[in-house]
Amino acid sequence: MDIWHLNNYVKKVNYTCQYVFYFLILHDKIFIMREKPGVFIKNQIVIVLIASLYLFSSCNENSSNIDKVLLSQNGLALANKSVNSYQLLNDALKSQQFDNEMIRILTDHSPSTYSMQLNNSKSEIIDQNIKKQAAFILLRKAYSSYNLFLDHNFDYRSSSLQNTLYAACAVLDSFEIPGFYTERVQILKQQISGGHFKEQIVILELSKLYADLWDQDAQKWFVFLENDLKNYKEGINKIANNLFDASKVKMMVDKPYKDEAILVNLYKLQLVKEKEIQVEALMDEIQKVSTSFVLLIELNGELAKKNPDQGRINAFNNQLEAIVTN
Repeated sequence: MDIWHLNNYVKKVNYTCQYVFYFLILHDKIFIMREKPGVFIKNQIVIVLIASLYLFSSCNENSSNIDKVLLSQNGLALANKSVNSYQLLNDALKSQQFDNEMIRILTDHSPSTYSMQLNNSKSEIIDQNIKKQAAFILLRKAYSSYNLFLDHNFDYRSSSLQNTLYAACAVLDSFEIPGFYTERVQILKQQISGGHFKEQIVILELSKLYADLWDQDAQKWFVFLENDLKNYKEGINKIANNLFDASKVKMMVDKPYKDEAILVNLYKLQLVKEKEIQVEALMDEIQKVSTSFVLLIELNGELAKKNPDQGRINAFNNQLEAIVTN
């Protein structure tokens, strides 16, 4: 909710309090003014206190709603970041296939008889990533619907919250994760389909399920990327120096050396460095998503408390926004 909506909301509360105040005064006008003037002052104090309490509770409720809106926006951005990360991971898989083939070609002892060995060994992993990417798209839709649900300008039904929550939960049936993951998915599906649920609690549990799905993949991806980098380094090192065109290498290596062998080795080092930068960037992206899910769950949990800590809520929202929007 933006400042304009907040100001309008506060104005409405003020007007309501004024109407209550004037109504009570008019109702007891004759009695108060003619017979018991002292009661008039006491009644004024009571009315002002009641109106103040009403305004205070209304503002607290509005502040809580704003926190939830920020949560929904950050949750949506995190889901989107997860979707993009799966695309980056699939791109890395495809790149690995071509890198491996390139090294095999350059290190083969008989180039004239070499046969291409490109295969679809990674296709199954890529397909799984596409399925998980589709699941996180549904999580993104769920947070988008939750955002609309929190907007007072939209009717509950227009947000399609129940349907999007159920779809985001049901798609998790197709993934196997150790522990009681399947049971947790089934329980949450039943709660949502029943129609009687607390939106904040369901969003919290759904986020936990997706965090577990992501974490399982993240651990595998770190191992994969480290091994990929190691194999690439070893492969580049095996390429014979005489295969390189020294005249072209000189144009690609910005170093003040004449020795062709040194320039070729520096070029190899440059290739390895470029690969390291790519791998580190991808690993950093994976870690950002993992960290964001931890913050999102902490934030959800804090908002679900009976007496939430506003300082913690603000800190979680600020940290989340800094990561998912970068």
